[in-house]
Amino acid sequence: MKRTLGVTLAALLVFLAGVKFGASYFSDVAKSTGNEFSTGEFDIGISRDDGRYYDAYKVFEFGDLLPGEEKTIRFYIKNRGDYPVSKITMTLNVTDREDGKLSKAEALVDSTPDVGELSKYLIVKDIRVLVNGTVMKLDLYAGKSLKELNGTLIRLFEGKLAESEAIGITMRVELSPDAGNECQTDTSEVAMLITASQ
Repeated sequence: MKRTLGVTLAALLVFLAGVKFGASYFSDVAKSTGNEFSTGEFDIGISRDDGRYYDAYKVFEFGDLLPGEEKTIRFYIKNRGDYPVSKITMTLNVTDREDGKLSKAEALVDSTPDVGELSKYLIVKDIRVLVNGTVMKLDLYAGKSLKELNGTLIRLFEGKLAESEAIGITMRVELSPDAGNECQTDTSEVAMLITASQ
């Protein structure tokens, strides 16, 4: 009887183990795919006429200036990105060149025939910034020559320039009445580095 009881007990244990391990339970799986972090674009463009905007664009060229003559430079900067712009600055990089051979009048007074002198006689009369119908005058830079402003950080805008909004810049520059023969046939090349930040 002990043996039958032992065999029965063993069979019962095997049966229970089979029930425990063979039992089914419901389960389910949920997946999340394609999750992303991304950034938008931070982008400004420059235009001569508030029409089409470019990353790099020549906005002015004036030739045959006479002493006392004034020229007006107009251009626009637009927020073409996905974020507001909070600050826009401009740095002028000015390079003076002699254009070809010195004229007879220039040769008599020009002691640096390889270097142009024009930028020290090109005087900024004023810089104005148009933002949302309001004109701001930047008096800090008025009366300075392009040579003096070479490499200077000029603060054009601080505030909030929303997506697709633009600011207008007007800069009046005069060839000083004091410019003499040493400026004849000279060229000042002005590169404008416009920087925007959030």
